[in-house]
Amino acid sequence: MKINLRISRSLLLSIALMLILATASVFAKSDRSVIAQQINCDRPQGDVQVRACIRLRYEASDKRLNEVYKKLVVALSGEEKALLVDAQLGWIKLRDKTCEFEVYRNRGGTGYQGFLNECLDRMTQQRTAELEKYLNK
Repeated sequence: MKINLRISRSLLLSIALMLILATASVFAKSDRSVIAQQINCDRPQGDVQVRACIRLRYEASDKRLNEVYKKLVVALSGEEKALLVDAQLGWIKLRDKTCEFEVYRNRGGTGYQGFLNECLDRMTQQRTAELEKYLNK
């Protein structure tokens, strides 16, 4: 009886934890859409909104890059596909390290994350343009 009770408690705790995590994920996603709706990124008001707009712009650029990358992966085969995957993984490391270096002197400042996201956005847009050229060949 005690074993069944322990199993039931463990099962209930696991289910409760899964529900909490799923709910948190939904709220996190809805928070972003609420933020996007509440901020006019054409005319952000104050530093907080500017940083939020920069983050939203980078997230949109990253989403676009992933869409183009997935299309290109589907269009390629064999060794060419493997080379692209390897190149993309290398590019991600290059992007992250380049941006980390570029904004290093701003570490600890209130604008650090915004500067970092601006760099990530710029490099992501450049990479998307490069991959689109391959896709359109």
